[in-house]
Amino acid sequence: MKKTTIEALLAWAFTQELPKVGAGDGGSAVSASSWNVIADIAALGTIIDRNPNRYGAIPGYIYEGEPAHDAVIVGEAVRALATRGGYEIAEGWFPFPDWADPHGLVGLEVDKVIAEQRNRSDRLSGSHVVNLVMSAAKLGRGPCWQADEPRSQVMRSSNGKDIWFVMRTVRDRTGARYIVEDNGYDAKRHRPKKGAYRKYKLESPVRGAILSRLDWQLWQSALQILHESLQDRLTSHTLQEFHPDRHPWRRQEMAGKNTLSI
Repeated sequence: MKKTTIEALLAWAFTQELPKVGAGDGGSAVSASSWNVIADIAALGTIIDRNPNRYGAIPGYIYEGEPAHDAVIVGEAVRALATRGGYEIAEGWFPFPDWADPHGLVGLEVDKVIAEQRNRSDRLSGSHVVNLVMSAAKLGRGPCWQADEPRSQVMRSSNGKDIWFVMRTVRDRTGARYIVEDNGYDAKRHRPKKGAYRKYKLESPVRGAILSRLDWQLWQSALQILHESLQDRLTSHTLQEFHPDRHPWRRQEMAGKNTLSI
């Protein structure tokens, strides 16, 4: 029994074994498959694209035998993730403890994106999780969670001056009162009005970073599910212990806190 990690097992299955499924035009001889490759190159100048097999792997042109039994078990376990429920985002989820957010702008963006994903559910679907697992196995790494911390800046007008806001109470025709946000700058006195405030905005979007860190955690959850599913079903491999690394950015945060300025 070969001892391996769940990540290494997936990489082996999806890069070395599962591409054998459907290879060589469904099991044709090596010589015929080789001739097909040469014919494609002669006619098109390149090898044409091939459709993925049932495991999402691209079949090879040359038949190399059947995939290993453990690889097929792995492939089926990954496919089963598509029909598994339970991919949810916890309340209060905030994936940027390593970022300063003095004005709460990052938090607002996180809430916005999470609300959107809960309504659409495409990123929380089983098929998306399957794609994450297969992509990571083929690339040899998980989703990239690193991102540059965005800076915030004061909202300014087209002429470069700070924009000021103020809250005031107005009445409608029925006499009902409403609180509205209004211009907070007194143009006559050339100064902000009493109680006026400024607003800030992020210099760069963070949507991509939010989704990347969500993908990382979904991938880690999928690895845990697969580890539990496969550890007693393999015939030629035994899995090492797996502990999900759900917050690698926290290590980066701690490293920054432990750095001494000279």
